[in-house]
Amino acid sequence: MQYLIVKHSHMFFVAVTILLFNVRFFLLRANPEKPLAGVWKALPHLNDTMLLFTAMWLLKLTHLSIFTVHWLGLKVLLVLVYIGLGMMMMRARPRSGKFYAAYALAMLCVATIVYLARFKPFF
Repeated sequence: MQYLIVKHSHMFFVAVTILLFNVRFFLLRANPEKPLAGVWKALPHLNDTMLLFTAMWLLKLTHLSIFTVHWLGLKVLLVLVYIGLGMMMMRARPRSGKFYAAYALAMLCVATIVYLARFKPFF
């Protein structure tokens, strides 16, 4: 029972993370001269903290290791790449090539992470 609660909480925080990233992208794209309000800067950090907490809790409950389960290690690596691309996008001039490229690559990372979480391929 505890596993299901933590798993669904983690999935909720994943969905909120993706939603917040996309909202910030579209806000910056729509109004490039207007800086984001404080809530759009603080809320993702709070949500990502909860996401990390539930991920670590899941690792504890399942006794999985990112060093022995290859798809899980790749997910962690892709999360780090996603964070870097998100930072690059947030610092880039809105509507620039770098802004759009960082966003597209970050979304590709997210799609790959979701695929790995859903299908857990063995390689």
